[in-house]
This record gives sequence, C-alpha cells and structure tokens, in this order.
Amino acid sequence: MKKNIKQILPLISVIMPVYNAGDYLVPAVESILHQTYQNFEFIIIDDASTDNSLDVLRRYKKLYPDKIKLLALKKNRNHGGDRCVNQGLKLAKGKYIARMDADDIAVLTRLEKQVTFLETHPDIFLVGSSAHVIDSKGNTIGEKLEPNSTKDIYNAYFTFHPLIHPTCMFRRIHKGIEFRYNIKFSANNDYYTFFGILCKGYKFINLDEKLLYYRIHGKNDTFVNMKQKFSNTLKIRYEIVTKYGYKPSPRALLITIFQSLAIYLLPEKMLRNLYFLAKGITKKEQIVFQLNPYGFISLFGRKILAFTS
Repeated sequence: MKKNIKQILPLISVIMPVYNAGDYLVPAVESILHQTYQNFEFIIIDDASTDNSLDVLRRYKKLYPDKIKLLALKKNRNHGGDRCVNQGLKLAKGKYIARMDADDIAVLTRLEKQVTFLETHPDIFLVGSSAHVIDSKGNTIGEKLEPNSTKDIYNAYFTFHPLIHPTCMFRRIHKGIEFRYNIKFSANNDYYTFFGILCKGYKFINLDEKLLYYRIHGKNDTFVNMKQKFSNTLKIRYEIVTKYGYKPSPRALLITIFQSLAIYLLPEKMLRNLYFLAKGITKKEQIVFQLNPYGFISLFGRKILAFTS
C-alpha cells in the first residue's frame, strides 16, 4: 500500500501579509496555489486594506476553503507587514514557514526546491534565493543576486540586507525556540530579526536559482520614507555591534559612511535610482546621465550605496 504523501512530506505554512495590493494580488496568490509542492497551508493576513484586496481574498477563500486561512485585521498594523506575519505565525502549523509578498510572483517550483533543501540540510535554519526583477506590467527589468553561503551572508549583513524577504523559507521551531519577528522599529524589523539570530549562530543559505519575480512598481514599501528606513538601519547596525558583538570590517564602516552621505544629502527621488544601481538591478550605464553630477558614485562603486531592502 502506498503511503499518503502528506504523511511523508512536511507541512509548509506560507504566510503573506496584504495591504492595498489589489493590482497585483491575483498573480501572487495564483503562483502559490499552483506550486508543484502542494502540502502547504496558505495563511493570508489583510492589514485593513482600503482597496479591493479583501474582496479578492474572500473569493479565493471560498474557492480554496481547506487550503487558505484568511485573517482580516480591522486596524492597520503597519510596521512593514512583519507585525501582521506574527499574527499569522500564531495560526501556523507547518514545520517550515515560507514568506510571500502580495505584489510578487513565486516560481512554481519554489516550495519544492526549498523544502527539499531544508529536509536534506538539518543544520540550516533559513534558505532564500536570488530573484528576477519585474515592473508593474510583469516585464523583466533586471535581477537581484544575493550572496550564497552563511559566511558571505554574515559578512554582507552590515552594509545591506542580503536576503530577499519573500524568497525566505525557515524553520518555525529551531533549537527549541518558536520563531517570531522582533518588532522594535517602524520598519526594517525583518532585517533586525534575522541579523540578530544570524549572530547567534543560525545558518542561512541563498540558493543560486532565482525562485521569485520581485516586482518594482513605485509603491513598494522599500521606496517609501527611504531616509527614515535608513535611520532604522543605522540604529539596527549599532545595536547588533553593541549587543551581539558583531565586528564590521573597515571596508563595511567606510561603506556605511558613504551610504549615509548619499542618503541624507541627495533628494529622496534620486535614491530609488541609486538603490537600483546598488543592488545591480540597473546597470550604471543606464542611468549614468543622472549620476554624473555625483561622480563619487562611480569612484566608490555600487556597493557603497547598497542599503537595506
């Protein structure tokens, strides 16, 4: 007699916060529902959306009542969605947690490849990946490439966020501790949380493959109040050094100085282009005409301007 596949393969809890994502929500939801790996529960938290997001989600809940758990919050929690995800974690039953964002599209083999990796590497806490970058219409405009090994991720963490959050899958319980986001800042709490546990010796890996289509549409949380978010990042870096004993290299400290100069001196409208350049999404020659007045960018390289995503 064949064993039930659900008795063999572990349950994954996919958790997706939603806030006013109606324009992109359908492809995001569909990309999870049609994964090649099907032993998952889909926990969706609507953060008091004011557009049609909740209506869309309720329709999917009716179509997939056994697969989708829908939590509709009456008051917006803000904080970049991480506080909402903590609500979802209270409902989660899976061995693994897979994060997803409501404006992105998961590659259909994403869950299968990541759960297979974690099942065969019990010492790894978190697995992420690189990503394709798409625009509001779904056209591919670039890529986000991240460091792969735990050592490279650790070394990179002080100067930029080397994880693409909606590619991350991690263990719900690790070393006897149930995972929760540490909510301390107005945003960047994923950066704060993962940086802290990385410093405690947890192992992270990014797969070489691009397992997500990361959408940039101008209203991404990353590009709202960028100066304030960078201030959070500086506070987080300081705390990681003083609390966890992280020792940034002289190069990392130099990069931080030039990041600060660029972000606090340049107009916020320009910072988005610099972000694209720093993350390798846009090539330097594509926007060089906008950067020529600020020649220090070419001098010190794109890594100087890489900051938390």
